[in-house]
Amino acid sequence: MKISLNAMAKALLMTAFSSALLLTTAHANNPSPTIKADAPNRYIVKKGDTLWDISGRYLDSAWRWKEIWATNKQIKNPNLIYPNDILILCVIQGKTLIGVDTGEGCAGVEKQLIGNVVASTVTVTSTANSIPAIPMSAIRHWLDKTIIVNPKDFNTTPYILASKNRNLITASGDKVYAKGVPLIIGQRYGVYHEGEMYVEPKTQEVIGLEVTQVATGLVTATESNGVTSIQLIESYGKEVREGDRVFVELGNSIPPVFYPTPATVNRGGMIVRVMDSISSAARGGVVAINLGSSHGAKPGDVLTVYQKGPLVRDILDNDTPVRLPSEPSGMVMVFNTFDNISYAYVLNSELPLNVGDQLLPPPYL
Repeated sequence: MKISLNAMAKALLMTAFSSALLLTTAHANNPSPTIKADAPNRYIVKKGDTLWDISGRYLDSAWRWKEIWATNKQIKNPNLIYPNDILILCVIQGKTLIGVDTGEGCAGVEKQLIGNVVASTVTVTSTANSIPAIPMSAIRHWLDKTIIVNPKDFNTTPYILASKNRNLITASGDKVYAKGVPLIIGQRYGVYHEGEMYVEPKTQEVIGLEVTQVATGLVTATESNGVTSIQLIESYGKEVREGDRVFVELGNSIPPVFYPTPATVNRGGMIVRVMDSISSAARGGVVAINLGSSHGAKPGDVLTVYQKGPLVRDILDNDTPVRLPSEPSGMVMVFNTFDNISYAYVLNSELPLNVGDQLLPPPYL
C-alpha cells in the first residue's frame, strides 16, 4: 500500500508540473529573448555589480542571459565579466548580442565571436575579481561551514565529552575530549553543531539534518576506552559544546563561478525554510528548498516562486469556497546542493516569500 500511495503522489506531482518542465526542455524552439526597450547600448561594469543585475538591465528574462552573450572563443573562461569592462549592444548576423568592447566596437565583438580559434591562442583567464552571479557576501556562511547530512550517519560519529578545564563552552586553543570511534592521531577533524532537521512536507519523511562546523581540531592522543584528545586549532564564531559531533572536514564542492540558468529539475518543489528569519524572505535573503542533487538541482539553477492563491467565496454559488490560481511572487537561484535539500538566494520578490511557496523552472515565453 505504501508503494502505491507513493506512486500516486508522484504521478499527481508530475502532472501538476509537467507543463512547466516541457517549457524548460523545449527552449530551443522558443523565440529569442526580448531585449528591454531601455537596455543601454553601452554599460561600464562597476565593482559590486552582479551578473544577475547586469542581465536584468538587458533582459526581462534575466535567466536567459547566455542566449545574448557574445562568447569570446579566444578565452577559456568566456563568460567572465570584470569591473571596468565596457559592455556594448550589437547586432551580429541578425542577432542582438552583448559583448565586451575591446576598442573596435561591434566589429571587434564579431571578430571574437566568429574568429577561427587555434588551441595555442586560447587565453586562460582568472576567476579572481570577476563579477559574481550573486553577492558572495550574502551566501558565504551557507557555502563555507553549513552542510546537510544524513541524521543516521551523524548520530554514529564521535561526540565531544568534555574539555580539559571542564568548561561547558570552549574555543580555539582549548583541548577537548571526544568519545566514540577512535580517530587518527595527527589528523584534522571538524567539530559540528547539530541544527535544523528537514522534513519532506508531503510525506513527513526526514530528508536531511543541517549541521554547522564550529571548529577544527587536531587529534593528539587516543585511549583504549574510546576517548580521543583533540587540540582545537581554529574556531568559527561559535563555541564548541558538549555533545557536538566530530568527523572529517567535508570539502566545499561549490564551483568557483556559477551562472544563472533555467533549472532542469525532475519535479517541482517548495520553500521549506527561510534562513535567519522566523517569517518571510525578500530580495537578498536565503531559503532552503526541497530540491537537491537527486532531483537534478545544481548551483546556478533559477526557479520561479509561486504563492498559493487565496481562498474566496463565490457569492453567486451559495458562498462556495474557491481557490484562486497561484501567482508568481519572486525568483531564487540555487547556490549549494545536497541530496534532497538546496540553499537558494532570493533574486527578486514581488511579495514576501514564505515556507510552503511552490517552485517551478522559469517559463521561456
